[in-house]
Amino acid sequence: MSALFGVIAIPLGWIMKGCYLLVKNYGIALILFTIIIRLLLLPLNIKQQKSTARMSKLQPELKKLQKKYANNKEKYQEEMMALYAKENASPTAGCLPMLITMLVLFALIEVVYNPLYYVTDINRDDLDTSNKLISNLYTVSYEVKEDEDVDSISDILKKIEKDNEGISEDDKYDKLKDELMEYEKIEKLEMTDKQWDRVLGAIKLHNDIDTEFMLNEDYITSSLAKNRPALLNFSFLNKADGKYADVIDLVDDSGKLRKNIGDFDYTFFGIKLESFPKWNGFSSDSLLVIVPILSFVMQLLTTFVMQHFQKKNNPSASEAMGGMKVMLYVMPVFSLIITFNFPVGLGIYWVMSSVVGLGQTVFLNMVYTPEHVEELIKKEDEKKKKSGKKSFMEKALEAQQQGLEGRKKSYSDDDDDDDEEEETEEKKLSKAELKELQRKKLNEARKRMAEKYGDEYKED
Repeated sequence: MSALFGVIAIPLGWIMKGCYLLVKNYGIALILFTIIIRLLLLPLNIKQQKSTARMSKLQPELKKLQKKYANNKEKYQEEMMALYAKENASPTAGCLPMLITMLVLFALIEVVYNPLYYVTDINRDDLDTSNKLISNLYTVSYEVKEDEDVDSISDILKKIEKDNEGISEDDKYDKLKDELMEYEKIEKLEMTDKQWDRVLGAIKLHNDIDTEFMLNEDYITSSLAKNRPALLNFSFLNKADGKYADVIDLVDDSGKLRKNIGDFDYTFFGIKLESFPKWNGFSSDSLLVIVPILSFVMQLLTTFVMQHFQKKNNPSASEAMGGMKVMLYVMPVFSLIITFNFPVGLGIYWVMSSVVGLGQTVFLNMVYTPEHVEELIKKEDEKKKKSGKKSFMEKALEAQQQGLEGRKKSYSDDDDDDDEEEETEEKKLSKAELKELQRKKLNEARKRMAEKYGDEYKED
C-alpha cells in the first residue's frame, strides 16, 4: 500500500513544487496546494453526493422489501436488485469516489511530510543517506542513555581514555564502535562501514551530540527520528544556533546539500515549520501550541457541520449510522495527538485542510441540495435512456436472471432424464420385480417423512 501512495505522491509532488516555485515560501505554497487538491477532488465529492442521494431516496422502498421478504432472502435479493436497476442506483457507486479521495489524501500526507524530496532538486540519494545517518544517530544515542552503567557517549569515551592511556584518536573511536556494537538494538541496525564512519564522524565533531541534541525533545522527537527523519535535516541547520549543521556535511563534504536545504524557505509568516508545538511557559515559542488546538477545533467543527447537513438532507441515513457517529470524533482527537508530536508545519497543513474542507462541505450541501440533486439525477436518467446504455445494476440483474433460468432448465432436464431412465428400467422388470421396486420406493418415502417429523419408522 505504501508503494501505491508513493506512486500517487509523484504527480502531487509536481503540483506542490509548482506552488512553491510560484510563491517561494513553503507555508503559503501549502495553502495553495491544499486548495488545488480539494478543487481537483470536487467532482468526485459531487458524484458521491449524488450517489448518497439516490440511495437515500430508495431507503423506504428497501425497508418495505425487507419486511415483505423477511423469510425469503433469495427473493429479497432479487427484488432489491430489480429496484436498483429500475432507479439506476448502485450501493457501491459512492465507494469508488471515496476510495480515490482517501488514496489521494494519504499520498498527499507523504508529500507534506517530505518537502525536500518532492519540492527541491536535492539529490535523493544524498537525502536518503542523511536520513539514515539521523536515524542511526538517534538509536545509538537512545540506547546509550538506557544503559544503567553510563549516562552518555562522552562517558564511554572518557572510560576508554582512562583504561587505555596514550591511545590515539583513531583507536579510541574504533574502541567506541566496539563498545556500541555490544548494544543489541545497535547491532541489529547492521550498519555498513560507511554508515559507521558517518556516525563516528558526527560524534568526533560533537562528543555531546547525544545528550545536547539527539535526545533533546525541543529539537528531535523519537517518532520523527524513527519514521520521518527527512524533516530533521532542518533541525540540524536551524536548531541550537546551527551548532550541529556541520553533521550534514558528512553526507556531502562539498557543502552543497547543506546549502540546498538552507535555501529552502521552510517557514510560514516567520514561523519555522520544523519547530515543535510545546508549552515552555509564557514565551513566543509556546504560542505554537495554538496550531494543534486550532487543528482539533476545526476538525470538530467540520464534523458538526457534516452531521447537521446529513441530518437535514438525509435523516434516514443519519439514523442508520447510530453508534458509527462516534467514529466521526476520532479524527479530531487523532489530529490533536499527531500535531503535538510532529513539527508545526504538519499542524498548519491540517488546519488549512480543515478550513478548505469545511468550506467545501458547506458549498456542496448548500448548492447540491436534495431537490437540486434530484433534478440532476432525473436528467442523468433521461440521458441514459436516450443513449440506450444499460446501468451496472441492470446488467447484474440480467446476469442473475439468466443464471436462475439456466439452473431451472438444468434441474428440469435432469428430472426429465431421471424419469425417462426410471421408465425404461421399469419396462424391463417382471411383475414381481416391479412390485418389489414399488414397495422399496414406498418405504423410502415413509422413512423420509418419519425423519422429517421425528417419528419412529418401521419397515413393512
